[in-house]
Amino acid sequence: MATRNDRSSIAPAYLGQAVQPLRTGESGAAYRPMMGVRQPDPSKGQPVRVALVGYGAINRRVAAMVMENVAGPTEIVAIARRNVVNASVPPGARFLHRPADLLDVRPDIVVEAASREAVGEWGEAALGVARAYIVCSASAFTDETLHDHFRAIAEDAGSRLVISPGAIAGTEALAAAGLSGFDRMTHTIVKPPAGWRGTPAEEMVDLDALDRPTSFYTGSAREAAALFPANANVSVATALFSGHGLDATRVELVADPDSTTNRHLIAGTGGFGRISIEVDNRPFAENPRSSQLAALALVRLVRDEVAAAKQGRASQARTREMEPTE
Repeated sequence: MATRNDRSSIAPAYLGQAVQPLRTGESGAAYRPMMGVRQPDPSKGQPVRVALVGYGAINRRVAAMVMENVAGPTEIVAIARRNVVNASVPPGARFLHRPADLLDVRPDIVVEAASREAVGEWGEAALGVARAYIVCSASAFTDETLHDHFRAIAEDAGSRLVISPGAIAGTEALAAAGLSGFDRMTHTIVKPPAGWRGTPAEEMVDLDALDRPTSFYTGSAREAAALFPANANVSVATALFSGHGLDATRVELVADPDSTTNRHLIAGTGGFGRISIEVDNRPFAENPRSSQLAALALVRLVRDEVAAAKQGRASQARTREMEPTE
């Protein structure tokens, strides 16, 4: 049976446990809030403040749904990205040019959907200021050093590092089965040729000449995410949630000229039995490499954080009611 070589260092982060914090960042600026992580109270109409890192197809969808109140009482207070058209930005949102600017905005939640480089650039400040840093670009955590560093920051600051499941499903089952270990875990990603353009796939297969589904790459989740960070990013989530490991989880990439969706086929076997997960995602028209479910997963995580904030306040109120009076 394969060893769960990544579970000891990864599981606390993606399960949303309090993961230790930052003294200073690269610029020398302290990110830890002087009064601790802000605790919003949605039950009293106080909205949860959300900052977005990246404003491509995924986070634009997140912003639209947040403004429609899908996630509960929330507001977009800041966006960190270069060259954003002002007209497309939520009203009142502030542009952030450097991570230290998060100190001025003091968001409750920071949602990343930009790139694996952005995860590292904004992570320290986000974990030192916000109650949760939700990461979409899981490929950043092929670097265990970065992941361990963020866990230390979050634990110390009382914040949480949350890795989104992105465009896949069944992550709770993967995590449960992973407790006994997997003998084998594979993740096959099938996309139309347009979904592989602008990637190393163009040098591995003639995308214009395909007349049938063609497998052009097989390797580990770690290697696949490094070569195809925008396409195979979600395979890192599979490896981490299952606990099977980035090097043991096998990834196959396929270009299918007849496909109109981004398909994920996850299969794993172990002492528990067998797991098979299949998801067909509609890609974004403006970015066929990204799936709409990736945005919906982020909105769901924001909604969960809003609910947790409300429940936390309610729990505190009940505790006060039960305290003896003098």
